[in-house]
Amino acid sequence: MSFSSGPSGRRRLRRGSWLPAILSALLLIAGFASYVAFYSAAPTEPGFHAQACWFDTDIVGDADCGTLVVRENRQRPDSRTIGLPIVILRAQGEEAERGRTREPIFYLTGGPGDRFPFSSQQDMDSWSLWRKDFPPEHDLILVGPRGTGRHAVDFGCPEMRKAAISAGAHRPGEPPPDSRALAVEAVTACARRLQSEGVDLTAYNSRESAADIAELRQALEIETAVLYGVSYGTRWALSILRYHPEGIAAAILDGLVPPEAAEGLEVAAFYRESLQQVFDDCAAHSVCRHQFGDVERRYERLREGLKARPLKLPLENYLDGDELSALGDAEGRSISFDDTWFGWLLFDAIMDRDVPFLIPLLIDDLEQKRFATLNARLRESLLLILESQAYNSWAIYLSHICRDEAAFETPEAVAAAARTAGDLAFMVEDYAPNYLCALWPSGKADPVENQPVRSAVPTLLLSGRFDPLTPPALAQRAAAHLSNSYLYTLAEKGHGALYDNACAQHLVRSFLRSFKRPTQTRCEPQDLAVSAGN
Repeated sequence: MSFSSGPSGRRRLRRGSWLPAILSALLLIAGFASYVAFYSAAPTEPGFHAQACWFDTDIVGDADCGTLVVRENRQRPDSRTIGLPIVILRAQGEEAERGRTREPIFYLTGGPGDRFPFSSQQDMDSWSLWRKDFPPEHDLILVGPRGTGRHAVDFGCPEMRKAAISAGAHRPGEPPPDSRALAVEAVTACARRLQSEGVDLTAYNSRESAADIAELRQALEIETAVLYGVSYGTRWALSILRYHPEGIAAAILDGLVPPEAAEGLEVAAFYRESLQQVFDDCAAHSVCRHQFGDVERRYERLREGLKARPLKLPLENYLDGDELSALGDAEGRSISFDDTWFGWLLFDAIMDRDVPFLIPLLIDDLEQKRFATLNARLRESLLLILESQAYNSWAIYLSHICRDEAAFETPEAVAAAARTAGDLAFMVEDYAPNYLCALWPSGKADPVENQPVRSAVPTLLLSGRFDPLTPPALAQRAAAHLSNSYLYTLAEKGHGALYDNACAQHLVRSFLRSFKRPTQTRCEPQDLAVSAGN
């Protein structure tokens, strides 16, 4: 997605995944190369190993770096070790200078399988801004998820590149590429290769990741800490509360993915609800209503038109020469922009923070045969597909999702969900785990992984009202089992409520002072759609 910080989205082949920022390919490759070079020499003895940081700290401020070495599979005494990259952004400000710091905050990123948030110099420089989302008196500990930044440089599925970047583009007279068939072939080859290299694909899951944080807390001799998880990082945090609650003073969960959720079955319903809120808001807003009319009716008319007569959009209109070269054999290829492309483009737009007028504007432009808004969004989408290949690991993503989530969703349930979704059935069908997990040897988690987490640890739950990926309904489900929780839905936010939102940042600061219900003194009445607490 396009906001400057936060999680990447869950995988769909048609669109690729969202990234923390739109970076130039050159900077991305150069920065990631430095990161890989540093961690390719990681130690192998279990424990935390302090190391010089691989990045220049002039902009981000005082920082320490190192590698946490753990067993790949703790159920096997003879398991090999793997390394997790760690960056500690030290507390700042007057209180820190006086030695009065608060509990460290473990930052748990999304994905699963994101190499973000510190895989390049540019990422680290950006933390000079993102660090301000958190109170300065806390150390912020950035944790690289297991399987990203470890000893093997490309612990991922480069085999997936062809499927992921095909974007459905084809030449006149040629059929569109079968992205699913390409993905099936790629995933089969990737799993076979990784297993031949000795990778235990059953060991990359939320339970092992939770144990990683428990070991890191002990290795750093941290008595008590706070968890901050965003998107899939909330599932990681909830697993810590389930299996290793000792030493956890509080948790902040932003865009919840509770273990009992069934995203592969509910993705279309979540999107439909979010889109309906956009329509309802426009109808209730006099300026939007006057400018765009009945947006819901116009959307349906446009969707049906694109389904019957897709737009042919040449890739060369959206990407320059170098970018086209990165796609491979792209010359003369066009995208068939149909109702499914339209749906995923709107999905991403709802995830974004400029929701209220972007979607009505996009619909209006397309009906009036104006393409400026579409062109901007489509170019961004194509760039993100390209860049996701460096930032995200399909291998880690599938290992987590297939073991912890998809294993509890039967083919019959998937088929029923697609039928229920009606004209949005493609969202269920395009959800990669629904057709790839049968091929991925990650095993099946204990049934407890499909059950709610029950905890009395003080927990702040944040959601964006428009979020179609981790909607407020999921936070409400989780809150029912978190007896000391406080839930807030940010009225004008999509995915990732904390970023670039003064009200959410105030709630976090207030909550961290006492681990009790936050004050709302810096939130305007229109900032919050829901506030509740146990």
